[in-house]
Amino acid sequence: MTESPRVDVVLSVDPGRFAETIRAAQAAGLTVTSEQPLIGTAAGTIAEDRIPLLRAVDGVEAVERDRTIRLPPPESPVQ
Repeated sequence: MTESPRVDVVLSVDPGRFAETIRAAQAAGLTVTSEQPLIGTAAGTIAEDRIPLLRAVDGVEAVERDRTIRLPPPESPVQ
């Protein structure tokens, strides 16, 4: 069986239950790389096929794939 590739995700969670929600997300397979408990967000990586399990964790309000946005350099004619 082939393991699903890991993807970067950003979670919105209930700030009032942040610690318990993050523990449950980790049990679902999330590796946390960053936590912002005051605003209720966390970032991490998870196997792509486990994202539905992560979305089902009580206290997780949203799961989005992390995206990198690159802007052209300042001297570029396109701004």
